[in-house]
Amino acid sequence: MESVEDWRGLEIRQVDALLLDAKHVPETELYEVREQFPDASITYVVDEFTSALTAFAAAHNIRLAHASRVLSYLDEVIGQGQSTPILAFWGVYPRLGTTTIALAVAHVLAAQHGKSVGVLGLNAYDPGTAIVPGVEHHLDDMLSYLAQQKLDPETLQAAMKSVLRVKYLPGLQNQTRALAVMPEHVRHLLHVARSQFEVLVLDVGSALNTALALEGLQAATHRYVIANDLVATQRQLLRQMDYILRPLGVEPSDLMLVGSQVHGKGGLAKSVGMMQLASIPYYSSIDIYAEQSPEPMKVFLGEKTFRKAVETIAQSAVTASATTEVAASVRV
Repeated sequence: MESVEDWRGLEIRQVDALLLDAKHVPETELYEVREQFPDASITYVVDEFTSALTAFAAAHNIRLAHASRVLSYLDEVIGQGQSTPILAFWGVYPRLGTTTIALAVAHVLAAQHGKSVGVLGLNAYDPGTAIVPGVEHHLDDMLSYLAQQKLDPETLQAAMKSVLRVKYLPGLQNQTRALAVMPEHVRHLLHVARSQFEVLVLDVGSALNTALALEGLQAATHRYVIANDLVATQRQLLRQMDYILRPLGVEPSDLMLVGSQVHGKGGLAKSVGMMQLASIPYYSSIDIYAEQSPEPMKVFLGEKTFRKAVETIAQSAVTASATTEVAASVRV
């Protein structure tokens, strides 16, 4: 065992295991560490477990350890269970592929993890049907039921379209109804949907000025931020954190960053102070081809890098990471 001040000093070495202290290695560097040491056993010592950190650790096979008792850490691993997942995907700007990513993750959860998955379009300004041909119903069709608190499971199921292995209710077509949907309407929709699916995936769009988006984010057990690496996007993300999310009690540690349409490597997570869960490069040619395909989702899922990223995101939602207690005496 060797102690070093900076993990980057190990980059040219063969490393079998890493014990990282959150006091010296911030959460925003964990993605970079795992990329550098893909096969190493990694344990991360922290003072507090957040839902985002727990999910990130599960996705990237990182053991979390509490900084209180080292002996029990050396002797045992205690599994930490999670409630039924509700995944909310928020795109900092439109056209970042938020709906595509949400549907792809839902499909992987169903196809590879055997889950029954429902996807709800909570985007009040874009129904999210560009990559889902042949949609007959939208969230608009549910509004009268929600206003009367009389939505039943059969009506919801009948309005949802089968997309690959999941059921999908697209968002609002009529943008003038965006601010007419009340928080209690959204809560009723989520209550009924929970009774029908093992996992809920919520596409909240990019505008955080509606009850649809905000109630979706607050109800979620896993919150994913879709962003590219442009400076304008990073600034918008930080503004939304300051003026909307923090006042609602949502901190950066409650969010997981998914790079989409990224042009380079690194820098995004550190710039916004969040953990980066996965990264998807920019596929301009694939976007055009997918739009012309009768099954656009299959085009994206057939791309290796895209598929790997959504599998990582899906894994973060279904795996409970091991959490243990580590003595403070081992921290320096």
